[in-house]
Amino acid sequence: MSTMAVFRLGNRLFWHDRAMLTASVATPLLLGVGLPVMMSRLGRPQDAVAMYHGMIALLLSVSGFMAIATLLTARRDHLVLKRMRATGLTDRQILTGEIGNVVWQQILLVALVTAGARLFAGVPLPRDPVLFAVFAVAGATVAAMLGAAWTAAIPRAELAAAMSVPFFLLAALGGGAFGPLLDLLPPWLGTALSLLPTSPVVDAVRTAYDEGGDLAGDLAAAGRPALLLAVWAAVAVVAMARWFRWEPRRP
Repeated sequence: MSTMAVFRLGNRLFWHDRAMLTASVATPLLLGVGLPVMMSRLGRPQDAVAMYHGMIALLLSVSGFMAIATLLTARRDHLVLKRMRATGLTDRQILTGEIGNVVWQQILLVALVTAGARLFAGVPLPRDPVLFAVFAVAGATVAAMLGAAWTAAIPRAELAAAMSVPFFLLAALGGGAFGPLLDLLPPWLGTALSLLPTSPVVDAVRTAYDEGGDLAGDLAAAGRPALLLAVWAAVAVVAMARWFRWEPRRP
C-alpha cells in the first residue's frame, strides 16, 4: 500500500458518500455557477465576474478546509486512520494521500465552475491560465493542509462541520464570496481578512483575469500571494506534526 493507494481509496469512498457529495460538491457547484449567472441575468456582467472570483474562495473553504476536516475526523473516530497506520504506511503517506485526494476534488470543482460560469454567465477565461492554475492548485493544497491540521481541535466527528464554519465564513468573506459586504467592513477588519489563505488566491485569480496585465506585472503581483500561501503552508505543516491525532481521545 502506498500514497497512491490511499489516494484511490479516499477517492472511492468520497464519491460513494452522499452526504459529502451534497455538502462538498453539489452545493459549492450550484453556488459557484448560479450566483454569477444571476448577476449576468441582471445585466451586470462585471459583477458576474467579481462574483465568480469570490466563489473560488468559497470552493476552497467548503470543498477543501471543511471537507477534509470532516472526513479525517470521521476516519479518526472510526479508527480507520489507526488501522491504516497498522498496514505499514507512514504518517506522511497517509496524510499526503488524503490531502492529495481533496486537492484533486477541489481542482475538479474549480474547473467545472470555471466552465459553467463561462458557458452560462459569459465570464471570460483567464488571460493568464498558468498563473490561474498555479494558484488554484496552491490554494487547494493549503486549504486541505489547514483543514487536516484543524482536526486536532475537533473533539469528535459530529462537531467537525460546526467547528469549521467560522473559518468558512471568514475565509469566504475575505475572498469576496459575499459580494460587496467586504467593502462595508472597517478597514482594519478587511486588512485582517486579506491575510487569510483564500484572499491571496483570489487576488492572484483577479490578476490572471486582468486584461491589461502582462507577464512582468503578473510575476510582480504574484509575490505577496505566494508568500502568504507559503506562510500558511508552513503553519499547517508544523500544526500537523505537533498536534494531529490518529485516534480519538480516551474518555
